[in-house]
Amino acid sequence: MTANIDESARIVESTIGQSEIREHVTVHDSSIGDECNIYERTSIKKCEISDAVVVNAGSYVENTRIETNVQVGPNSNIVGVTHELSEQGMEFRNDLFEEIVLREGSFIGAGVVLAPGVELGAGSVVAAGSTVLEDVDPGKIVLGSPPAQRVIDLHEWVNR
Repeated sequence: MTANIDESARIVESTIGQSEIREHVTVHDSSIGDECNIYERTSIKKCEISDAVVVNAGSYVENTRIETNVQVGPNSNIVGVTHELSEQGMEFRNDLFEEIVLREGSFIGAGVVLAPGVELGAGSVVAAGSTVLEDVDPGKIVLGSPPAQRVIDLHEWVNR
């Protein structure tokens, strides 16, 4: 089996395994493993994506390492790039790269924002609409955004 890449997709300096790349997807300077599904209007830059990963429509993923069996919900922003902040404000055109890591089996809901440098532990879940600014331990669920954010044990959440 070979990759199934839609003719409207744009692949630049990247390797794609036996995966499906849908309409209007851009992939730059990245590698994508086997059995992945990258859905419509998604942009992937400077990423290493393992096998059996799903990135849903409308997502932007940059400077991120994604392990196996991870799902990213639609319209999520996972961007491992920031800028130096000083009293004068943000430094224009001086990118600082802080890789994001999504460990095996993690799940990102729709509309999630992950800040640069964040690591999600294996089997962790980020609820739809949440913003994550700090690392998440394995087996935890993140609910909401700071300052009212809650991070609890996934087992506790499922069995409540």
